Amino acid sequence: MTKCNICRKEYTPDCDYKQGRCPHHPPMIEIQPKDTSRGHFYVSLAKSALRIVAGGNLVLGNLWMAGTFLILAEILGIVEELV
Repeated sequence: MTKCNICRKEYTPDCDYKQGRCPHHPPMIEIQPKDTSRGHFYVSLAKSALRIVAGGNLVLGNLWMAGTFLILAEILGIVEELV
């Protein structure tokens, strides 16, 4: 059995409190809350669409248009963080 260095209680893998960890220990990973704003979602979809169009232009060999769409997608990425 493993004992907590803080409270000296034993904890086991089948403990369901924080995946078997003592409540005095911080969680191993921090999960960020999901962003539920519609604006963020729609800007993200538009950004993905621009990247797909840029990829299509790369396949067709049109580097100027591909670069333009990638730059626009990056600008939308900045807008996405602000929304």
